[in-house]
Amino acid sequence: MMLKQFISLIALFFFAVTSAQEQVKITNESSAKIDNYLSEVVGKYNIPGISVAVIKNDKIIHRNNYGKSNIEYNIPVSDNSIFRIYSLTKMIIVTGAFQLIEHNKLSLEDPISKYLHDLPVSWNSVQIKHLITHSSGLPDIVNYEQLPENDAKEKVVADAIQFEKGEKFEYNQTNFWLLQKIIESVSKQNIETFIKENQFIQTDDKSVFFSTDSRDIISNRVTQYSNFATGKMQIELPNNGKYLNSCNGLNMTMDTFIQWNSKFNNNKLINEKSKKMMWEIFPYAKSVHKFTFGWDQNIVNGHTSYGFSGGRRVAYRNFPKDNLSIIFLANGIGSDVDIVNLVNRIAYFVDNDIVDYDFLALETLQKTAKENISNFKNAFASLKKDPKYSNVKWEEHLNGIGYTLLYQDKNVADAITVFNLNAREYSKSSNAFDSLAEAYEVNKDKKNALLNYTKSMELSTDSTYLARVNKKINELKEVSK
Repeated sequence: MMLKQFISLIALFFFAVTSAQEQVKITNESSAKIDNYLSEVVGKYNIPGISVAVIKNDKIIHRNNYGKSNIEYNIPVSDNSIFRIYSLTKMIIVTGAFQLIEHNKLSLEDPISKYLHDLPVSWNSVQIKHLITHSSGLPDIVNYEQLPENDAKEKVVADAIQFEKGEKFEYNQTNFWLLQKIIESVSKQNIETFIKENQFIQTDDKSVFFSTDSRDIISNRVTQYSNFATGKMQIELPNNGKYLNSCNGLNMTMDTFIQWNSKFNNNKLINEKSKKMMWEIFPYAKSVHKFTFGWDQNIVNGHTSYGFSGGRRVAYRNFPKDNLSIIFLANGIGSDVDIVNLVNRIAYFVDNDIVDYDFLALETLQKTAKENISNFKNAFASLKKDPKYSNVKWEEHLNGIGYTLLYQDKNVADAITVFNLNAREYSKSSNAFDSLAEAYEVNKDKKNALLNYTKSMELSTDSTYLARVNKKINELKEVSK
């Protein structure tokens, strides 16, 4: 009997060892695929530098840095690099608000007038929940963010209410400007001290701090870049007032973010009940927008994640049922790509069931357009007939690929190939013919430009668009004389 038990124990031991080895192999393979993908992403989307961490079952299964922290001095991203997380700050501020709610110091139903007594009467009935869910309807202080707080306040309170509170989601910096003031009033601390003491390990740790001014000289902080202003990559120096710290002011290293994630997932910041309440979808009165209390909800092939993004360059996704968290920090972007899509693609390499077929189709077509444009039509047809891709935004993606080829890659001939395919596939689309006409115009083919602008006009009912294109047609005809 004892021999049989011993043999069973030995068998179980070897089974456990084999399973552990197999899991390590799978993890290593996933990490290698993520490495290969992100090495491509840096160049493909013109992202200067990236730091990424993937945490599964509270264990880091992938952690690496890519590209440059500073391009001019050829400084690579490192574990010491400090990233500004922009509007991702809001997710951490909301967690702070729920810490106060958990301790009965704040309520989602509280009107803001309970804490702030110098606001217009028309603002007083707005509740905490409306600030957190961007449903306040208040005018946006972002229009005056370059002004000192008192001047910005004077202007924004004079602006009209945009809509009735609770009606719909409209992203608005005023919401978190007011939330910051309320948290400071309740906690009797400035927002910087409150957040650091309640969510981060060491309050004097230089790896996490608030600074909305990218001109500040701070050791190890990455240089910010973008091509938004001029179309070419340049140093970006966003500068907001300190009163907007809760909107976009947090800066931290990846290691600090990883520690925050672990504390959050292990209910050391807020408990499970608070987390569940925070992740409930807010019932907008006149909108079906899916947003929780401060976090957006994203469902990919049945896998639900919660998170936020900031500055079009940083993102955090938490897949609670998959015990998976992904942190993506970058210091700039030079291409029109949704960072959340990149994060979901990383999730796919960990679990192939977390697949966003819309983005997968886009990246497949982008790769084909770059490598073998002669096969583009066949690749498109093959993907489109596959039932898995039934919800792909084909027209939008073809149009986007065409414009990337036209302006970013300066490959006019291939752009015309893609735009022609889009116009044939979506022959009722005014926009498809307008884009094709634009490509012909860039190619100095006025005959085909006129032909397709005219076709676009025939399909459009937008009076503003019709007036603009009619002017364009007349200009081209004049030049052709």
